[in-house]
Amino acid sequence: MSQMGMQMPGGQQARRVQPDIYTGLMLFSFLALAVATVFVVLSGKSVGPNGSAYQLQGERVELAD
Repeated sequence: MSQMGMQMPGGQQARRVQPDIYTGLMLFSFLALAVATVFVVLSGKSVGPNGSAYQLQGERVELAD
């Protein structure tokens, strides 16, 4: 019957959805971006004015020793 394009009901069992390599790569990239974001904010705090990562620098930039 498969030669004529007909399929028997229940002929194929339902598969469980399992994570594949693309799901793993997506999780890895999400974690890498999260770590990079934390690193940038912590680095910005060390050079930002008054220890803030979100304030703009003045015209004269002074780095702490």
